[in-house]
Amino acid sequence: MKQTRQLTPGASLLFGLLFVASGIFPMLAAFDIGPLGREDIQGPPWLGFVAGGIFVAAGLAIIAGPRALLVNSLFAILALAGLAALGNWVAFGAGERVCSGSLALPWLWGEGDFSGLACRIPFGLGAVITDAFLCWMIVATLQKALGGPPRLAGLLKAAQWLILASLLPILLPLLIFLLAGVALGAVKTRVTTGAWPRNEGFVARQKAKGLLRGFGPKRPME
Repeated sequence: MKQTRQLTPGASLLFGLLFVASGIFPMLAAFDIGPLGREDIQGPPWLGFVAGGIFVAAGLAIIAGPRALLVNSLFAILALAGLAALGNWVAFGAGERVCSGSLALPWLWGEGDFSGLACRIPFGLGAVITDAFLCWMIVATLQKALGGPPRLAGLLKAAQWLILASLLPILLPLLIFLLAGVALGAVKTRVTTGAWPRNEGFVARQKAKGLLRGFGPKRPME
């Protein structure tokens, strides 16, 4: 197995300080201090503070590194909580929402400004997914702090199911699209060759195990 390379303490400190420095200016902008002001924040001032705090928390998590795993996890939770706060404000907060973006699909492409539900729905999906991962990370960190399994095992399993449920609006259409592609390919093979496609390697392995004995074309009776 390949060993994952970890940052040296010096590299962790350097990258961590870069993240912290990147987050200071948006945080100061919330108080109208520094090169950025409140007018540069597209929303209430606390958005700038939270957006900058995400970078600061991520930088501190990098500095803590795996040597201080619990501290690392706490700062990672703060960074993820900041992302969740931003997403939830855009998706579910009061007021009008206008977003700029582009849509690129095999059959559809476009870019421009989106307002109302067209802006809130994508952020809502992202916010729900981020909330689910935040719940899982909080429970996993508490479990580590308490000494690991089996404490909070039930809550951890519930958080995992919550992540799966939050991903369903994305995974389900993708699964349907893939299954439709496979079905169309099978129908095309049937039309062009007169036979349904088969995974001969899989069939051979199952026959070797004594399964699928009746699978395949029947021999003519002598």
